[in-house]
Amino acid sequence: MAILIVGADRLGNIPGKLHSEGVQEIIHWSGRKKSYQTKAIPKNVDTIILFCDFLNHRLMYNIKRQAKAVRIPIIFSKRSTTYRSS
Repeated sequence: MAILIVGADRLGNIPGKLHSEGVQEIIHWSGRKKSYQTKAIPKNVDTIILFCDFLNHRLMYNIKRQAKAVRIPIIFSKRSTTYRSS
């Protein structure tokens, strides 16, 4: 499984949590460069996580449009994660 994370400069412990949930590949776009606004979603991505508080509207719109066209699910989130040990 591959996940595209869009937004945030640093991901902190989020990649570790995703790997523990079975994600093999994590692709991260910070979203700061203008080139990200026209970049195509990689073909191998199964899910997209958008950190809404770190994106501009144009980039969010572009990602949503592309994901809808190829039916990739999107998770909208703030940049945070909680970890509960069992």
